[in-house]
Amino acid sequence: MSELETIHTYDLTRYDNMMSRVQEVMPRVMESSESFGKSSSQLKTVTLDITDLTDVGAAKHILASINRTRQALKESEIAVRRKRLDLTRKEAAIETATGFDVDEILIDITELESQLEDTMSAQRGAVRKLAYLIEQYDSICQRLGVDVITEEMYEADQAKYHVMRAFSQGLAAARARGGVIDEGNFIYFQDLGVNGAAAQREVTAYFAAEQEMLNNMQVPTFEMQKNWLEAVGEKFAGEVSRYASSRGFVPVIPEVFAQAALESK
Repeated sequence: MSELETIHTYDLTRYDNMMSRVQEVMPRVMESSESFGKSSSQLKTVTLDITDLTDVGAAKHILASINRTRQALKESEIAVRRKRLDLTRKEAAIETATGFDVDEILIDITELESQLEDTMSAQRGAVRKLAYLIEQYDSICQRLGVDVITEEMYEADQAKYHVMRAFSQGLAAARARGGVIDEGNFIYFQDLGVNGAAAQREVTAYFAAEQEMLNNMQVPTFEMQKNWLEAVGEKFAGEVSRYASSRGFVPVIPEVFAQAALESK
């Protein structure tokens, strides 16, 4: 036996104990892995992934995720059909193959079976994600008292949404800057038509309310912050449309919604 053959044999055999352990535990690993065949946990989806501050904004985010997941499922189903067809062809071809062709076809079959298994596992995870997202969308519709969230609802929500987002970002920045909103968020307020001094006053007043609670040994909650964001959103939402109008724009064109509704039928 040559030196190369000796090394090769040693490299294969010295891992026998490891491989035995891997083969023993792998079925349980695969069963557990099935539980994680999706990009995010349910909790992460509705906290860290979907951070929109309004119900309609969150619904838009959910619908976008639903459409991406649905499209991915369509594409993966096509891929699965192609691989199954290739696998059928390989299985037919091996009947008449000889020599090294048999080995090559067997390798191809193993590769296709492995790819099919991985793709179908991902599909099952995507289906679970899709079912979860649909339940979230339906929950928001019930909260709003509607069956469908329309384009008109989305457009009507945008002014309040962006004001709330600007105040949320401005508040977070001000916490790290001695209570002063940063330049980037002042620009955001300016682009929305909200006066920066007025925005700063609201943030300062909110910090004062929080501090008063802390002085009284109370703990401010995020619910308190969310209610404040809702309030400033309502208060300044009209400024956004007025600013757009002052620049010669028409903020909302109802005829476009009517046309979209006709095209969807």
